[in-house]
Amino acid sequence: MSDTAKRILSGAVAKGRVPNAYLFIGTDALSLLNEAVTFARSLGSRSADLLIVSTSSSSTGAQNKSIKIDEIRQITDFVKYGPAVSSWKVIIMDGAEKMTDEAFNSFLKTLEEPHKNILFILTTVRESFIPRTISSRCQKVLFSNEVETEGNDSYDEIAENILKTAEMSIPQLLQVSEEMSEDKNLAETLNKVLFRLRNKIDHGSRQQFLSMKQIFSTKKAIERNSNKRLALDSMFLSLKEAGSN
Repeated sequence: MSDTAKRILSGAVAKGRVPNAYLFIGTDALSLLNEAVTFARSLGSRSADLLIVSTSSSSTGAQNKSIKIDEIRQITDFVKYGPAVSSWKVIIMDGAEKMTDEAFNSFLKTLEEPHKNILFILTTVRESFIPRTISSRCQKVLFSNEVETEGNDSYDEIAENILKTAEMSIPQLLQVSEEMSEDKNLAETLNKVLFRLRNKIDHGSRQQFLSMKQIFSTKKAIERNSNKRLALDSMFLSLKEAGSN
């Protein structure tokens, strides 16, 4: 568990002030899930009292499935009674941003009625996708660079390049695009770059907001198997145009 999160979480346990729900926010979905499971175990939550609802746990192995109303009903049944053999009953929602609208609405009703010694841990790499009505009822724990073990410098470099697109020539931008297109995990790289940009930009800047929107659109296009090089070329040229206006 990362040092910052360990201090926050261990402090809550020591003081007997564990909230009804946590929202774990970071850039690496697998690391967030591991952090959630580690914390659940630290509370003494055994298998009978631990429920993990994951967007990658379908029988088909699909990685982008939604969390639907059926999973929320499973949670509702699970929390009807207190812990069976542990001090806490813990529900981990891995990739909580993938709840459907119907699932969000149903889950909110469950979250609004806290149960004793029952804890929800929601994990997300896209905090903005979590409705305010839900995120406001969770204690947020931010896992940023601490959950990453390699590649940090390259993500920072890409973020810096994106912020300086207006100053770069078109050949320079196309060179950056070519280098990035060789990344086999480009969509995830762009996701981590977006996370860094959130901490770098002036959130009052419309231009920078539009830049982040363009990056997000490019990431979605790549996830739909669009040509990576063409998508990146288009992104950088659009960013340069936006920065020149």
